[in-house]
Amino acid sequence: MSATIQSKASENGAGLERGPLLVSTFCLGNGVYALDTALVEEVVRLRRTTRVPHAPAYVLGVMNLRGKIVTVLDLGQILELGKTTADEDSRLYIVRDGDGTTGLLVDRAADVVELDGGAMEPLPASVRELQSRLFRGMARAAGRLIAMLDAAAVLSLDLPKEGPGRRI
Repeated sequence: MSATIQSKASENGAGLERGPLLVSTFCLGNGVYALDTALVEEVVRLRRTTRVPHAPAYVLGVMNLRGKIVTVLDLGQILELGKTTADEDSRLYIVRDGDGTTGLLVDRAADVVELDGGAMEPLPASVRELQSRLFRGMARAAGRLIAMLDAAAVLSLDLPKEGPGRRI
């Protein structure tokens, strides 16, 4: 099942959804983040990647995932948290954006949880401009504060896509 990613962020960064929202959570640095499960095709271990010349630092390369070419991005660098060190716990969240497939590298996969979309709050004003554009908001679940990523915003930062006629 694949879903085209569409931004749901409002002007203040809060989510527009009401009712329950099923999210896949993961750890990156000291934070807990989430993606809407409808956007996540699968979660896999990092495989051997092929570096792409002249690509931005957050592009780790491309890899073959069962016949699909996947662009692998370091989500830590995109969120300005520093370079993600790949190890045994690291995972790639495979998401589809239109006709492209992207893998987002994170430190560790966590749980799938249900959030109350209506209770999503905007990010604090102290969050940097770039980061505030990449999030739909924040919510509490199971005693944790979870930052909800806006996958469309993350993937629209002039990120390369694979396929004919596209530059990587």
